[in-house]
Amino acid sequence: MESIHSFVAVYLTTVENMIVQCTLHVRNNLIKRRRRLKEIILQHLLNSTPPNHLLDLGPILQFSREKQIWMKERSFDWWHRIVNGHFKDEDWVETFRMTKAIFLWLCDQLREKLAPNLNQIGTREPVSVEKQVAVCLYFLSSCCEYRIVGNNFGIHKATVWKCIHKVIDAINTELMSSWITMPGNDECHEIAAAFEKKTHVPQLIGAIDGTHIPILPPSDGYRDYINRKGWPSMILQAVVDNNYRFRNIYCGSPGSCHDAAVFQTSKLYKNYNLLIPKETKTVLNVSVPYLIIGDPAYPLLEWLIKGYTKSARLTPEEESFNVYLNSARVCVEIAFGRLKARWRRLLKRIDVHYTYVPHIISAACILHNIVETRNETFLSAWEHAVTDVQAEIQQLELTRTRNLDNFVASQIRDTLKNYLSENFELRRTFIT
Repeated sequence: MESIHSFVAVYLTTVENMIVQCTLHVRNNLIKRRRRLKEIILQHLLNSTPPNHLLDLGPILQFSREKQIWMKERSFDWWHRIVNGHFKDEDWVETFRMTKAIFLWLCDQLREKLAPNLNQIGTREPVSVEKQVAVCLYFLSSCCEYRIVGNNFGIHKATVWKCIHKVIDAINTELMSSWITMPGNDECHEIAAAFEKKTHVPQLIGAIDGTHIPILPPSDGYRDYINRKGWPSMILQAVVDNNYRFRNIYCGSPGSCHDAAVFQTSKLYKNYNLLIPKETKTVLNVSVPYLIIGDPAYPLLEWLIKGYTKSARLTPEEESFNVYLNSARVCVEIAFGRLKARWRRLLKRIDVHYTYVPHIISAACILHNIVETRNETFLSAWEHAVTDVQAEIQQLELTRTRNLDNFVASQIRDTLKNYLSENFELRRTFIT
């Protein structure tokens, strides 16, 4: 048996050596033939060239060819001539959701992060900061594909993808800390005064709620992102002040999560003592701190107030308190509507990787605060688009939390209820 194995091994080694020798033989023959062909061509050219003429043999001996850089011809007319030359402020607002002055200010804020590198090849000019920002704003304010955006700006769809990611990252890095912050003590005083003037409820500094953003869910863990309405989404939780500006946001939770579960994982819940000023106001001999309004899905806390939700019939005073409180809470719903109306990318499914969706949402919230603070025009036609889409993709209905109410928070709510019933007329809920 061992002799057979040794014979097979010797045989295989012999065959392998024969194959190697044949390969080397063929390779050497090809080299010789190629060299002989060069000599024949060279001899023919020398014999056919007059003696007084010089013959350039470099290209013949090297057989090299100069490489060429190919570029597809694209049109820059719409951006360079139409937008920059003929657009009026109303055209800028319609297309980019802000006037040209605010657009140029935004470009200056992001210029350090977006400045292109020098083009060493010299084939095509790099994409300017203004064009990068315009591409991103156009993408956010519409539902166009990368291909359509690229055709409008005269760039490839891969360049559109790069511009969007660069600008989104720059907005979140450079502007988040200055445009989405909880108010300080002085600003809380102003916000509380504005809410009290409107609703008669003191110490309110904002309203909290969540909204579902349609996304393209991952194949692994798909069910985690399916909400109760049956479509995949990601939840944006936000605190909004009286001017419809986002003061705190938390996004990234799958659509199947309950609002109370999202709230308990947010930094607002964990660090509320650092984010909300400690100043109080005495109402009917009770110290009332600054309060954030929530819907029935949220727990009742010392700093988070909601209406009465007990199953038994509400008293007239409790019903009136709910009406006053809901008139303040409506600001967060209006803010969500204006956010999605301006940046329609959040209104329909965001066809990007789900891990990058929170970056897009937070950048849209920052841009929302910028244009709201600058009192930029909001067109009513945008709201109609939101209404039409939400008729197809409905937001989730309110669900009550099962958490036990905080005792101190219940005392504060009862105090505010008594204050309103003693000083202002009772209101009723009108259900149509």
